Amino acid sequence: MILLQTPWTAKTAAQVLTPVLEQSIATLIAPEGALVLLPQANGGTADAVTEGELTSALCALSKAHAVSLCGSGYVRGETGAVQIIGYLADPDGTLKLRVPKILPELVNGFADSTANTSVPAEFPVEMTAEGQAGILCGEDILSPHIVRALVTSGAEVILNPSRERMDNLFDIRQKARQARSYENLTYVASASAASVTIGGATTKLPPATSLSEFWGTQVRTAADESFIHADVDIETLRRRRQEPMGNLPAIVRMRLYAQGYAEAASNAPPSPDTRDGWINEGRERVSASAQSERADKDRIDRYDAVLGQVITQVALKPDDLPEYKQRNLENALYVVGPFSKSPGVKLVVLPEFFLTGAVSQLGSRSGHIADKIGISFPGPEADQIAKFAQDNKTYVAGGVFEYDPKWPNRFFNSAFIFDDSGELIHLYRKIHCADAFGRLPDTTPGSVYTEYVDRYGYDHLFPVADTPLGKLCTVICFDMNFGETHRAMVKRGAEVIIHPTSEPHNVRRRGWDITRHVRAFENTAYLLTAGHGGEFRGEGLGFPGSMQRGYSKVVNYDGSLQCIVDGPGAVPLVGSLDLKALRRARADIKTNLAAWDDAVVYAHKYAEERGLGNNLWADDPMGNPYEDAAQIKKVIDIYQRDKVYIPPADAGFAPTIDQSMQAVV
Repeated sequence: MILLQTPWTAKTAAQVLTPVLEQSIATLIAPEGALVLLPQANGGTADAVTEGELTSALCALSKAHAVSLCGSGYVRGETGAVQIIGYLADPDGTLKLRVPKILPELVNGFADSTANTSVPAEFPVEMTAEGQAGILCGEDILSPHIVRALVTSGAEVILNPSRERMDNLFDIRQKARQARSYENLTYVASASAASVTIGGATTKLPPATSLSEFWGTQVRTAADESFIHADVDIETLRRRRQEPMGNLPAIVRMRLYAQGYAEAASNAPPSPDTRDGWINEGRERVSASAQSERADKDRIDRYDAVLGQVITQVALKPDDLPEYKQRNLENALYVVGPFSKSPGVKLVVLPEFFLTGAVSQLGSRSGHIADKIGISFPGPEADQIAKFAQDNKTYVAGGVFEYDPKWPNRFFNSAFIFDDSGELIHLYRKIHCADAFGRLPDTTPGSVYTEYVDRYGYDHLFPVADTPLGKLCTVICFDMNFGETHRAMVKRGAEVIIHPTSEPHNVRRRGWDITRHVRAFENTAYLLTAGHGGEFRGEGLGFPGSMQRGYSKVVNYDGSLQCIVDGPGAVPLVGSLDLKALRRARADIKTNLAAWDDAVVYAHKYAEERGLGNNLWADDPMGNPYEDAAQIKKVIDIYQRDKVYIPPADAGFAPTIDQSMQAVV
């Protein structure tokens, strides 16, 4: 693939781009049908051309050089409205894709142009020599929902013609492209020009042309190079998509979100077509989603949080669980205890299943000992945590296996928050879990979706606690890979996302961790990750295992790192939260991405037969329909049937489920 940074217009395309294309194509061994991505065309809205002018220039250039050519630019419609539209022409010079921009021009401070914020998107794809491609213009790549909808429509390569500028969020926007590639098993190619000329003035732009691949690697320009060559190994991608482990587009429970999106889809206002209109619209959106001002005297806008990175002792026999849970609880509270007494510390966060470990050693069918594995609220362990919160005048959050007698022979992977008086104010049950691989025997709400929503209501899936410390929510470990859950919490007001985790150290750690920072950025929310520093897994073993290697961290609301435990061990980590600064950032209509999230764009795609379905474990709690990743394999088969996934050319390729525990997430 060839990615260009050369500025161009419809009128100058042939003259300016021909020598660059000739040089770039000449260096290819097999240039036939190569895919070329152009940046957004030069100029401002006053330089908009007709669609015919822009497409004629692109199609002529693609035919002249026998390449597939993608680019975008301002076009003026019959009504006079200006809009950015992306196009793809094939090597014969035939126009194959036409994709209007969905989000407004946030990076460039809005413009006298319209966008498709209020209509369902089509998400078309087209086969090229580099794979099945789709187009997302500019900031559209920053929306996890829009990207998910395009990938589950069949995109293997996402073409992102853009115009980037340098600001405090420039680097995290580039990381967002890496995150989209990782969490969707796709390539993301982005092209941004080295300069732009508007109204006769030319300004330099930062190097932002890149190709991101699904392990988290990104090849990027360093300066104002005219072009770069980027290697797209589409067969490797296709083989990877056949493997159930970490196959996030196949695992995502899209239909779990569909009900909420369908309800929200009718609320999108029509798109403005002027800069003033967008600014007024943005202010209304931000105002509507702003954190309500608490009048009580206990409101705290700045405080510290301590993350308890602990080492857990894992019981190998069911009968040992009660003793080990008590021992692990005492150890965890010992780690965070001294800091919890500090007047500035108002929140304590403990890891996922810090009382038991993952209990995968007890088998995938453990419903008969659900009451031994899980703790109850109230219950002896919960009562001790509540007392610790009360005694130390601090909120306490963490992740545990939870047993609720109302769900016999089942247990949930749950996150809790106790307030500083010892009251349970929040209980979230993990939506995306390693249960999907058949490795953990816990129940997720999607597995019993109909009964769960009938009992509690749809909003119970995404609880948010309104507290003097701001609006708090939790997500758990593997949830980090699915932006839909975080955004659902933020749409309900969440400002601080608490993330108890026990993620293992494996090949996906880089992509996962990039995504963690992007979650904070795309939601303008603090993200607090508390993980394990190791586990003791053997009788009398004198050292902990190294699969859990810590890296507990506090991520700021702009995606930047505040502090981190840079290795294993039992460590208390103290970070600081400033909610006034967060709310100031959320008031910025350019950077508050959640405010511009309109479900009408993608709701119809989430209602389709995509990802893991609901109610897959609604019957016998003593069985386990997920064993051997059976349900993920079925989704992969459906994706191949519907050409969402293209089978690899190697007909003999037979993916197998990785039996090593480090492949669980």
